[in-house]
Amino acid sequence: MLPVALPAIFAVLPVEDASEPLRYDPRGRPVVSVRINGQGPFDMVLDTGAQSSLLAPALAERLKLPPMDSDMRIVGATGGAAATLYPVDHLANALLEQRDVALFRFPNPQVTTALGILGMESFGDRQLMFDRAAGRVVARPSAAVQGRFVALKGRIGDNGLLLVPLILNGVTIEALVDTGASATIANAAALRALGWTPDDPRLAAAGQIRGATADQQGVRSTRMASVKIGPATLHDVPIYFTGAGSADAKPEIILGADLLNLFDAFALDFPRAEFQVRIPEQPAAAPPAPTR
Repeated sequence: MLPVALPAIFAVLPVEDASEPLRYDPRGRPVVSVRINGQGPFDMVLDTGAQSSLLAPALAERLKLPPMDSDMRIVGATGGAAATLYPVDHLANALLEQRDVALFRFPNPQVTTALGILGMESFGDRQLMFDRAAGRVVARPSAAVQGRFVALKGRIGDNGLLLVPLILNGVTIEALVDTGASATIANAAALRALGWTPDDPRLAAAGQIRGATADQQGVRSTRMASVKIGPATLHDVPIYFTGAGSADAKPEIILGADLLNLFDAFALDFPRAEFQVRIPEQPAAAPPAPTR
């Protein structure tokens, strides 16, 4: 999910560790609660694939926020839409506090049971960790990995979002780390990079997908023999492919919640441009059998 960026006019960011309870919508997207203009709490998807935050029209009406037209556009995985803005005096939880901001209207709120999306505009100078084992999401200062965490070096794109290398069947393709996408999806250029043709018999029709906008796009699915994400190698992995993109497009993947949720904890460290993954603890070795 990739809406265009709109910087906050004024934002107050915690300088120490801050955390919120971590929950999930029915499609596996991470959800946290926020208060808006002193009301709430309201559930919003914490979306690492979104530059900026969006608000469902139903919640805007409930909060009596007047819509404002703009010349901006929201661009998602399946298309774009003209952007309408809602003025918000105060949006806050333990992870962030923003004042005097404009949130985009969520064009397709039916994709989640939450009432909006929290984008990454408040986290560009911090590390954001999703700890599924503890049921918490933590925002804290950027730091090198410690303990059982290992780092996969990536880069920050022009949109301020984290991109990391994935290795599919031995082919390296850059991926957007996107907790707001329920599935992992690659474009047609990625299919070509793998040496597959559009009519490859390993591809099966998988219906339509919808992103943050109302546009739909046909996808096909397959099971990839191996996908390597940093230290982890996954086997027999479901991947979806779109047919969109020009012949000279760059191979791209959206690394979605279906694969991200296989890790018991992971973090996006934006200043270090790292995807940090916690390795499962190795079971203790069995004691030697007693001798007679």
